[in-house]
Amino acid sequence: MVNDRSSIDAYWRLAIWCLRLSISFQCLGIAGRYLLAKFETESPVYGVLYFESEFHESTAQLIDDLGVYGCLIAGVAILVTGFYSAYSPSKHSDRAEQRLVLIETLILSGVSIWILSMGIGQTIRGDLFARITLLEIAVRLATPVTLIIFLRLKNLNVKNYLFDAGLIILLLATSTTFAVHGYKAIELYGTFLDYLLLSQLFGFPLVTNQQTAETLLWIIGWIDIGLAVALVALRWQGVALYMAAWGLLTAFSRVTASGLEAWPEVLIRAANAGAPLTLFFLFRMKSFSKDTIK
Repeated sequence: MVNDRSSIDAYWRLAIWCLRLSISFQCLGIAGRYLLAKFETESPVYGVLYFESEFHESTAQLIDDLGVYGCLIAGVAILVTGFYSAYSPSKHSDRAEQRLVLIETLILSGVSIWILSMGIGQTIRGDLFARITLLEIAVRLATPVTLIIFLRLKNLNVKNYLFDAGLIILLLATSTTFAVHGYKAIELYGTFLDYLLLSQLFGFPLVTNQQTAETLLWIIGWIDIGLAVALVALRWQGVALYMAAWGLLTAFSRVTASGLEAWPEVLIRAANAGAPLTLFFLFRMKSFSKDTIK
């Protein structure tokens, strides 16, 4: 019983840190794409403010920069507060603990709002698949929201409604993101085809012709949809772990196809791997508790 309790506590810490790292990497990726990268651009928020809402260019640019700088600061802050909470030599009073949770909630809420704003901007001004942008980035939105919920768990209990709420949100968001990626792959989304055709492993191309790439992408799409359904229906640890590995691999394909300059694109998609890995840790907790998800 003591060993089970220790295992549950260990997997809980891993789950929380997995969420923190996913959010921090995602924030750094946002800053990289829209601020730090060699080929930086303005975010979709700028496009909506300047082109759609007719804000003055300097005002739109200021709001965009504030949002991106805010994400960069938030990415660092969420790690700093995590280390302070976990490794501070002195015990925190209830008041200090509440204050820390409030600070982290404000930080995470700001990240969620900016990611949502960019998603809405992409929906308004995006390409053919723009209408499903918010579904595609569901996992990026869910990671900070889930961490906000989990930070309010004073006593870890897998039967707690807050635990179930956070788990279900992350579960549905991960499944949704993978299903949308699967749908785009089945529709032979051009960017996905480019990643297959341009990616190289140790200098050797993975796919050499268009027809093979289309067939492979179609198969990958159905696998993604199958994984999305299996994750919700079965909630197997193996499925979550496989999805984490696949999410990392597909995110890294931006670098194998476009070079190291595409590093922000990898980090922005940190939640594609981090969310299913977090679910793996949460499922492990459930298995040790001998409980089932309601």
